[in-house]
Amino acid sequence: MHPQLILPLDAAPATSFVTFHVSEANAVAHRSVAAFAEGSSAERQIFLWGEVGCGKSHLLSAACQTVSAQGYRVAYLPGELAEQGDALQGLEQCELVCIDDLQRLGHAAESELCQCIERCRAAGTMLLFAADRPPEELGLVREELLALLDLGPRFRVGALAGEALREALRSEAERRSLPLGDDVIDYVLGRFEPSMATLRAVVARLVDLSLREQRRPSVALARSVFEESRDPPRAV
Repeated sequence: MHPQLILPLDAAPATSFVTFHVSEANAVAHRSVAAFAEGSSAERQIFLWGEVGCGKSHLLSAACQTVSAQGYRVAYLPGELAEQGDALQGLEQCELVCIDDLQRLGHAAESELCQCIERCRAAGTMLLFAADRPPEELGLVREELLALLDLGPRFRVGALAGEALREALRSEAERRSLPLGDDVIDYVLGRFEPSMATLRAVVARLVDLSLREQRRPSVALARSVFEESRDPPRAV
């Protein structure tokens, strides 16, 4: 790697590999992407896939943060933005390019993405892709793009479930110095979708309310905010 200017991460949320909740279902993906970003892997391209909320975006963002912290250029683009204007131009000047939610990429942008990947590979730029399904199930029009997306290893990122999900929720609260009792965890898991993006937002709202009202988190406190609101908390 050669030191370069750091590009702003814009859409990428501030996450790290340390704050990623590892389970048997996602350990290989976590380990592989971390090694990739830290420069201890021989790979130059990785494709991640898995259901919405399983942590793919977290891993992409963590890779961005890791490479950026070393003083290199990075770029993070959601799939729906990749086809806007000249969003894919000049990315080969970065050390790492992450394109998230490829299932949202429009067919009109497939040719430009092919050219972008080819330029990046020629320049030695690391490429990290993510989608909710493997490349062959994305319904791509251009066979060339399908072949390019398959030039590196692919890893499925499994969603947290069962006790792993409970421990992740408990850990999110403890990280904010606000432990949750089993009854509160049961309430949250019974009311909201089991994705860490949603559950982080739930914990953040609980923490904010607890601090504001100087009350420990309880089922009653949770009900007071979540059952009075029709809208689920925004993912953070």
